[in-house]
Amino acid sequence: MIALAYAVIAVVFVVLGIGGIMFLDHKFSQSVGDRQFAIKGRRIETDDPFVRSQFRKFYALRVAWSVLLIVLLFVVVSHVG
Repeated sequence: MIALAYAVIAVVFVVLGIGGIMFLDHKFSQSVGDRQFAIKGRRIETDDPFVRSQFRKFYALRVAWSVLLIVLLFVVVSHVG
């Protein structure tokens, strides 16, 4: 039964992780609109200061979402069993 709980937790956290990052990327794309930019790894190549500020903001949100999920995972796993 504990193995089933861990399997459910794993699936939920993978879906939350991927879905959350995809949602934040989608919101970033909507916020910058049709402005020109290229993302290469963790860097952005653009001349537009608005796009750079939006990228920094959404990158910080992505990091915060990831850290929140890791902390939440430790909390949830510690209460199983």
